[in-house]
Amino acid sequence: MQKVDQFDSLDRRREKQRAREQDDHDLRSGVISPEALGQRNGFFSGIDFSRASVRRSRRGAA
Repeated sequence: MQKVDQFDSLDRRREKQRAREQDDHDLRSGVISPEALGQRNGFFSGIDFSRASVRRSRRGAA
Protein backbone atom coordinates (compact mmCIF):
# COMPACT_ATOMS: atom_id res chain seq x y z
CA MET A 1 0.00 0.00 0.00
CA GLN A 2 1.26 3.48 -0.87
CA LYS A 3 1.98 5.84 2.03
CA VAL A 4 0.13 9.16 1.95
CA ASP A 5 1.78 12.15 3.61
CA GLN A 6 -0.27 14.24 6.00
CA PHE A 7 -0.62 18.00 5.69
CA ASP A 8 0.88 19.77 8.68
CA SER A 9 -0.46 23.31 9.03
CA LEU A 10 2.26 24.26 11.52
CA ASP A 11 4.99 23.21 9.07
CA ARG A 12 3.23 25.16 6.33
CA ARG A 13 3.05 28.30 8.50
CA ARG A 14 6.77 28.02 9.26
CA GLU A 15 7.55 27.53 5.57
CA LYS A 16 5.52 30.62 4.63
CA GLN A 17 7.21 32.68 7.37
CA ARG A 18 10.65 31.66 6.11
CA ALA A 19 9.62 32.69 2.60
CA ARG A 20 8.40 36.08 3.86
CA GLU A 21 11.67 36.63 5.71
CA GLN A 22 13.65 35.69 2.60
CA ASP A 23 11.55 38.08 0.48
CA ASP A 24 12.17 40.88 3.00
CA HIS A 25 15.90 40.17 2.98
CA ASP A 26 16.00 40.11 -0.83
CA LEU A 27 14.14 43.45 -1.03
CA ARG A 28 16.37 45.14 1.54
CA SER A 29 19.58 43.91 -0.10
CA GLY A 30 18.43 44.83 -3.61
CA VAL A 31 18.45 41.27 -4.90
CA ILE A 32 14.93 41.79 -6.26
CA SER A 33 12.78 44.83 -7.02
CA PRO A 34 9.35 45.31 -5.46
CA GLU A 35 7.79 44.91 -8.91
CA ALA A 36 9.61 41.65 -9.60
CA LEU A 37 8.72 40.32 -6.18
CA GLY A 38 5.06 41.19 -6.78
CA GLN A 39 5.13 39.29 -10.05
CA ARG A 40 6.85 36.31 -8.49
CA ASN A 41 4.45 36.13 -5.56
CA GLY A 42 1.30 37.11 -7.43
CA PHE A 43 -1.76 34.86 -7.36
CA PHE A 44 -1.41 33.82 -10.99
CA SER A 45 2.40 33.90 -11.11
CA GLY A 46 2.74 30.13 -11.45
CA ILE A 47 0.42 29.87 -14.44
CA ASP A 48 1.71 30.16 -17.99
CA PHE A 49 -0.94 32.07 -19.93
CA SER A 50 1.13 32.33 -23.11
CA ARG A 51 -0.82 29.54 -24.82
CA ALA A 52 -4.20 30.17 -23.21
CA SER A 53 -7.30 31.15 -25.13
CA VAL A 54 -10.76 32.32 -24.19
CA ARG A 55 -13.63 30.67 -25.97
CA ARG A 56 -17.35 31.11 -25.88
CA SER A 57 -19.38 27.94 -25.61
CA ARG A 58 -22.12 27.35 -28.14
CA ARG A 59 -25.33 26.35 -26.49
CA GLY A 60 -27.64 25.81 -29.38
CA ALA A 61 -28.34 27.99 -32.38
CA ALA A 62 -29.61 31.47 -31.60
